[in-house]
Amino acid sequence: MEASYVGRASAVTRAVRERAADPTVEGVLVLAAEGAGVDPETFDPVLCEASVPVFGGVFPEVLFEGRRYTEGAVMVTLSVEPTTTVVTDLSDPETPIGPQLDERVPTPGETTGFVFVDAYASRIGAFVERVFESYGVGCTFLGGGAGSISMEQGPCLFTGEGMVADAAVLTTVELPSSVGVTHGWNDVAGPFRVNEADGTRLSMLGDESAFDVYRRVVADDSGAKLTRENFFEGAKSYPFGISRLHGETIVRDPYRVGDDGSLTCFGEVTEGEYLHVLGGDPASLVEAAGAASRTAMEGAEGDGPVVSFDCISRVLYLEDQFDAELDAIGDTTDPLAGALTIGEIGSGGGGHLEFYNKTVVVAQLEVP
Repeated sequence: MEASYVGRASAVTRAVRERAADPTVEGVLVLAAEGAGVDPETFDPVLCEASVPVFGGVFPEVLFEGRRYTEGAVMVTLSVEPTTTVVTDLSDPETPIGPQLDERVPTPGETTGFVFVDAYASRIGAFVERVFESYGVGCTFLGGGAGSISMEQGPCLFTGEGMVADAAVLTTVELPSSVGVTHGWNDVAGPFRVNEADGTRLSMLGDESAFDVYRRVVADDSGAKLTRENFFEGAKSYPFGISRLHGETIVRDPYRVGDDGSLTCFGEVTEGEYLHVLGGDPASLVEAAGAASRTAMEGAEGDGPVVSFDCISRVLYLEDQFDAELDAIGDTTDPLAGALTIGEIGSGGGGHLEFYNKTVVVAQLEVP
């Protein structure tokens, strides 16, 4: 298993073809930056003609050897044959998820699952929950949400039939791994009961609109006046948190205000749950990233490549200090490959699989 970075957009398709044609390669993980310009017209032939599975997606940025890139692609070649399952029409409530999953149960403790979803699909939580119900703790999971930071949905996932949108891709490989999941955000206010929600749209917290509650908390904590016009900029510092027993708090990132005072989040929110508004500081986020890396390293029984999926909104929050986060991750690891995602996926506390926001997922794969 080897990782490499190709910086020039024109070289990405050629590099993928070359790696897929290598007789020692059984599969290729491709993490392309949005700025690489990968699109169905140029990349579908590469995906459809490859003699081995090529999987992954397009993300706001990619990571390689401790640096972030807005262009190019990171490629990880696999020496073990992967099995890929694609779930299409993910936002359609009539789409059955279970029948589209591979019926084979992974070997407990010996299987790693890469999970990539269209970040703008509305049933990511249902997909992630169904995957966990099907495979349980027999598989270690990691991955994240693909798509454009522009918030426009389009083909962003790589499959054997080309690039797809509104879908999820699960690729399993018979290699053990260890995962660390942390975020570093802390409670500011709450809990607030979710009295009305529909998928990713949060309408009512208690007896008030979600936006009214949220902007009051932000004003009380920071003195800033949050409006519909400046919402995206202000919200990057104040995500929601959903508590989980024996697991990392599930962070939900609100990114849009509706005319009715609802808030749209990356990831579903369920009626009856209780939310906190969270806050943080650069030091706590950087320390959390280092903790995720240490957890992954301490749980691994052998050497292998390190893969990390970190949230693009942490970059927006940390700005110039994000380099310190990458340094904290790399302090205990070999050079890593990964992506800056729109939502992160990992099997955190107790092995349970979750879709997170504003979180760091680090994994070390164990290669024989």
